[in-house]
Amino acid sequence: MTGDLIFFVSGGMLLLACLLKLPALIRTRGRDRLLSSICAILLVGSGVLFLTAPSAITFLRRATGVTNIAVPAIYILLTAFSGASIVLVLNWRGGPDLSQTRRLSRLTIWIYGTCCALIAVLFALGDTPVEERFRFDTYYATTPYIGEMIALYLVAHAAATFTASRLCWRWSHEVHGTLRSGLRVLATGYLMHYAGYDPAVAAAVGARWTGHNWDFLIEFARLMTAPSAILVAVGFMIPLLGQRTAEAVRYWQLGPLARAVRPVEGGSSPVLLALPWWQPHLRLRLTQRQTFISDRIVSCKVYFDGQIRDEVRAAALADGAAPETASAIADAAMIAAAVELHRHNSKQRSTPPIGEYAQAVGYTADLAHISRFVRSPIVRDIRRRVSTNVQA
Repeated sequence: MTGDLIFFVSGGMLLLACLLKLPALIRTRGRDRLLSSICAILLVGSGVLFLTAPSAITFLRRATGVTNIAVPAIYILLTAFSGASIVLVLNWRGGPDLSQTRRLSRLTIWIYGTCCALIAVLFALGDTPVEERFRFDTYYATTPYIGEMIALYLVAHAAATFTASRLCWRWSHEVHGTLRSGLRVLATGYLMHYAGYDPAVAAAVGARWTGHNWDFLIEFARLMTAPSAILVAVGFMIPLLGQRTAEAVRYWQLGPLARAVRPVEGGSSPVLLALPWWQPHLRLRLTQRQTFISDRIVSCKVYFDGQIRDEVRAAALADGAAPETASAIADAAMIAAAVELHRHNSKQRSTPPIGEYAQAVGYTADLAHISRFVRSPIVRDIRRRVSTNVQA
C-alpha cells in the first residue's frame, strides 16, 4: 500500500480539480468545449495515476485474465492525456484566428487518436507472456510489435509534453496573476516528463536494443511520474482556486457596505449568506451584491455632500492615513450620511433637497475598499451627527 500511496494521492488531486469544475460543466450541459476539455484531461490524468499503482495493475490482470493488460491501457491513457493537453492549451489560450485553433485541435485529436488505436493493435499482435509490472519497457523492448508499441508511445508522449510545456511557458509571458503562476507550474510539470521521464525510458529501451542493460533508468523514470503529475494538477488548480478565492474574498469584503445601504428603499433584499469558496453560484451572488449596493447608492446620490467628504478626508489625512485610504474613508462617510438622510426623508415623505455638491459629487474609491471603513469610528460619528441633525 505504501507504494500505491503517491499514485493515489496524485490521482486524487487531479480528480479533485475535475470535481471543482464539474458544477460549471453541468450548468453549461457540456456546450463549453474548453471546460469539457479541462474536465476530460483531469479525469484521464487521474485514471492514469490510479491505474499506475502496483495494486491496481495486479487487480486489472486478475480481473481480465490478460497478462500485462495494464501496460497498453496506461499507454493509451497517457497518449490521450498528452494529446488532450495540447488541445486544451490551444483552446484555453484562444487567439484571433479561431479557425486555425480548431484546425490544429482537430489535427492533434486525429494524430493522437490514431496513436491510441495503433498501441492497442500492436499489443494485440505481440506476445507478452511474462508479467512485468515495473520493467515492461526494457523486458519487451526487442519483442516484435511490442517494441514498436513502446517506441510509438514514447515518441507521441515526448512530442506532446514538449509542445504543451512550450505553449504554456510562452503564454505565461502574456498574462498575470494566478493564471501566469498556473501556466508556469504546468510548463514545469510537462517539462519534467519531457526532460526526465521520456529520456530515461528511451535510453533504457535503446540500451536493450544494443545489447546493454540500463534498467536502473526505469526506476528513475517512475520516480519522475508522480511529482510531474502533481505539478500538472496544481497548475490546473491554481487559476481555478485563485479566481474562486478572489470572488469569495470580495463577496465577504462587500458585506459591511451592503448592510450599511440596506435601509435605502427600492430593489430586492441583498443576499448575505456566508458562501464557501466552492459554491458554484458564487460569481452570481457576488454580482447580485455589487448590483444591490450600486443601485442603492444611486438612489441616495442626491444626498451626497461634498463638504462631508472633504471634511472627513482632511481629518483622515491629519491622522496619518494614506491618500488612498483617506479617500475611501471619506467616501464611506459621505455614503453613510446620504443613507441616513434618505431614510429620514423617506419616512417624512419629503422631497430630497439638492445640495450644492449633489450633482457633481460621486465616490472615487473601490466599493470593497469603501466597505472596509464603513464601521470605522469617524464614519460612525458622521452617521450619528447626521441622524441627530435630521431629528432635531
